[in-house]
Amino acid sequence: MISSDPARALAAHVAESTFAVLPEATVHATKRDILDTYGALLGGSGEPGIAELRRLAARWGGAREAPVLVHGDWLPAPAAAQINGAQAHALDFDDVLDHGGSIHPGASVLASSLAAAALRGDATGRDLVLAVAVGLDVTCRIALASTLDRGWHRTSTIGVFGAAAAAASLLRLPEDQVLHALGIAYSHAAGNRQCIVDGALTKRLQAGLAASGGLFSALLAREGFTGAHDIFVGRFGFFELYQPNGSDSARLTDALGQAWRGDELSFKPYPCGRPLHAPIDAALALREQLAGAPIAALRIASDAVTHRDAFESGPAKRSPTQIVEAQFALPFLVAAALVHGKVGIGEVADFRNEAVTGLALRIEGAVDPDRTARGAAITATTPDGRTFTVNTSDPSGSPRKPLSDAQLAAKFRDCAAHAAKPVAADGLIDAILSLDTQAEAAVLWR
Repeated sequence: MISSDPARALAAHVAESTFAVLPEATVHATKRDILDTYGALLGGSGEPGIAELRRLAARWGGAREAPVLVHGDWLPAPAAAQINGAQAHALDFDDVLDHGGSIHPGASVLASSLAAAALRGDATGRDLVLAVAVGLDVTCRIALASTLDRGWHRTSTIGVFGAAAAAASLLRLPEDQVLHALGIAYSHAAGNRQCIVDGALTKRLQAGLAASGGLFSALLAREGFTGAHDIFVGRFGFFELYQPNGSDSARLTDALGQAWRGDELSFKPYPCGRPLHAPIDAALALREQLAGAPIAALRIASDAVTHRDAFESGPAKRSPTQIVEAQFALPFLVAAALVHGKVGIGEVADFRNEAVTGLALRIEGAVDPDRTARGAAITATTPDGRTFTVNTSDPSGSPRKPLSDAQLAAKFRDCAAHAAKPVAADGLIDAILSLDTQAEAAVLWR
């Protein structure tokens, strides 16, 4: 097969990359991503929607190929990948590429990798680290090349390609089969953000669908099944259909094999939509400045899009009625930060807290035309007329304001404390951070 599409170069990259070519910084960054994503998976294991997915999978039955983490079910590998991917994305606490359209690559990549490793049976820790590094790289490259936000849930629509690449790496597919796996994955590429607007559980499902679809694509390619090969710039390729007038195909292969785009990921300190992190940072800093002083008035100045989503999208942004609404409700989350002094899993889940919703109802919004996304200015006025203002731009958890390994471990423990079943958090943390020395990838589910 001859193809000039950039997909061919990506396929060669997946097929030819070995653990030895990974820079030391990339190995460390990949283990941090596995730690962060695995933790989010633990925390999401008891969230709404997961039990329903497990019931359906149990009803259907099938070969015991791969584990559903925390719960202990063994299912056909694509079914296990689907549930694990949904668990990892359920809290909206997973990794994010800040400059790639808020895509969360880790959930689908790790879920696909774990299922492929279990299916293979003899995968080492290094094999798993390599697969995740490759999968994150492919996902991030496609996200960076897709320059216009068209409302796709990129975590799913683009993530399926990274999930396929990760599985192909673990299954040791040759270049032609990797290309077919990516082509088959293109037929799975779907996912929309209307589910976020409507507060639907399909938000978390879509990450699982990408994980399952990517793994299925790699397995089907291994059987000799074929997929499109002019995947990105073909007549009906991904950029033409999904990103018209909004793509830069050169970014797919820019410094391929030299720069690993997964190194550029951010890790969330708060379990909610990433554009809300900088305002929460500001609210927590403002709370320290107030030092217990009462608030008479509160105003959030943000860019026009953030303002529209936060203050012109209905009452759920101030008084959420369920968890997915709470995860994207800026006035509610800012109020939670001011009331509780933190925004963790428990604070987001406590969306009926009257002290929080009462304060959220009093927050005013304003458009700052000079402000870019991911930033905000929050001003509080006290009853005696004093004003306090905090300005933020770059949110915490980004590569410029990174969470330390210790902070990621603390986040992991918090997630483990909210898991559906008891989890030995410290043992898992040690196993993940030493994964490149582990003889078996299975250490992550034993």
